[in-house]
Formats: sequence, structure tokens, C-alpha cells
Amino acid sequence: MARYDRVIKGNTGNDLATNTSGAAWLVMIVLLLFVVTAAGLLLFFNVGGMRDVVVGLLFPSKAASNQQLEESLKLQQLKAIEDEKNRLKDFENQLNALKSQLEGKQQELEQREAELKQKEKEVEELQQKLSAQFEDIKGIAKVYKNMEAEQAASILSEMEDSSLVIQILKNMPEEKSAEILGAMDSKKAAELTGQMAGQ
Repeated sequence: MARYDRVIKGNTGNDLATNTSGAAWLVMIVLLLFVVTAAGLLLFFNVGGMRDVVVGLLFPSKAASNQQLEESLKLQQLKAIEDEKNRLKDFENQLNALKSQLEGKQQELEQREAELKQKEKEVEELQQKLSAQFEDIKGIAKVYKNMEAEQAASILSEMEDSSLVIQILKNMPEEKSAEILGAMDSKKAAELTGQMAGQ
């Protein structure tokens, strides 16, 4: 029986050694798989530019080609930015030109508006002046209307401004102006009547 115990004990020692070395191999395989997976993920996601470094080490010509491609892309981007800046500068120049044209037109409009206001003021003053003259003529016509026809005819015949005489006669009733014209010298009356008809 002692022999049997030794055989069992001997087998147990061998099994333990076998189990320990198998576990070590298993741990090593798991660690190796972990390292390979981690490296693969780092390369796949290009963490810290690791993929570029590995590609540069393994394929130097491809890395140089990638670097040239990146530089070319950067140059294209810089050229596109420069082109956009130039386009914006041209646009700004066009806007400035339009702005100066608008300012010129605005000044021209303001000047014309000032001229128009001046003309309106002149017309208003002229209307007031004409209105005052018209009132004066109506007043004078009233005075002559109340005179005897012969006396009014004699005074009006002596006036040199025939347009004033016509205005006075036109502001009287027709019967009174006809009496005054009848009392005037026929030549003067004909002249005044012709001018009245011409107006």
C-alpha cells in the first residue's frame, strides 16, 4: 500500500507541474493576444500618429508619398484660402466703388433738393407779390369805378403802362369799363381793346 501511495503522490506532483506549465502558457498566450490586439487598435485608429510611424518604418517610400500628398493638400488648401481672400478683396473693392457712387448720388440729390426748396421759396414770394399787386389793382379799379367815366378815361389815357390800364379795366364791371373806353380817344381805346383781346 505504501507503494501505491508513492505512485499516487508521484502522479500528483507530475500533474501539478503539468498544470503549472500549462497555466503559464495560457497566461503568455492571453498576454500576447492582448498586446497584439492593443497594437492593432492603436494602428487602426492611428493613436498618436503611430500608424504613420509604423508605415514610415515598414514602407519608407509610401510614407514619403503620404507626406508629399499631405503637403500637396495643405498647399491646395492654402491656395484656396488665398483665392478666397482675393475674391473677397475684389468684392470689397466693388462695394467701396458702389458706396462712393451712392454717396455722390446722395450729395447730388441733396443739392437738387436744396435748389428745389429755393425755387419753391421764390415761387411763393412771387405769388405773394402778385397777390399783393392784384389786390392793389382791384383797389385802384374800385377807385376808378366810382369816378365819372370822362374823368377816369382822361387819367387812364395818360398812363404809359398799358398793361396796368388793361388790368384796371378788367377788374371793373363790363358796363363801367365800356363807358370809360367810350370816353377815351378812339385811337387809345382801339389800342387798349386790341391788347385786351390779345391777352
